[in-house]
Amino acid sequence: MIFEEAKYAKEKMNEVLRKKLILSKSLTKADLKALGLANDGGEEDPCLPQEWFCSIQIGDWEEVEVIVHGNHQQPDDQFLLIAEAIFAQFPRHLQQTFRYLKTFFPHLEESDYELSTVTIGHFFTFEGSRLPGFTLAFIYGDYPEAFQYKVKFKADGWPMGFEGGPL
Repeated sequence: MIFEEAKYAKEKMNEVLRKKLILSKSLTKADLKALGLANDGGEEDPCLPQEWFCSIQIGDWEEVEVIVHGNHQQPDDQFLLIAEAIFAQFPRHLQQTFRYLKTFFPHLEESDYELSTVTIGHFFTFEGSRLPGFTLAFIYGDYPEAFQYKVKFKADGWPMGFEGGPL
């Protein structure tokens, strides 16, 4: 599949994200009780990063959720710079992603993948190291047989691995 650079180039993505990102707020114990939910654990671990998110169009994919890690005041500047670099070379990352997935799932068609989420932040390796990077998450297939595949990259764009499974 050939990806046209002009379709994916986002000028000043750093500025676009700063204007659109909103803080994802976790539910408190009071929220959970008011909703009548069985799990009253509430309040996320304070060590976990806060997530900032928005929805944008990327190429032919509409409503792609972009998540950027940060704190309760703002998205992390380091991750906004990574976002700028990612979107400047997005066609290259898509080609790497599909080449990578093709080695594990040769029978799946690239045109049937739907980009759902781009996440930019810290990720853990199997060895327990914490690295800055990003993931591209795709949904393949229709419900109820749909699968989600996430390809993880280091901040420099080098693939680190993938996760996959049924939705």
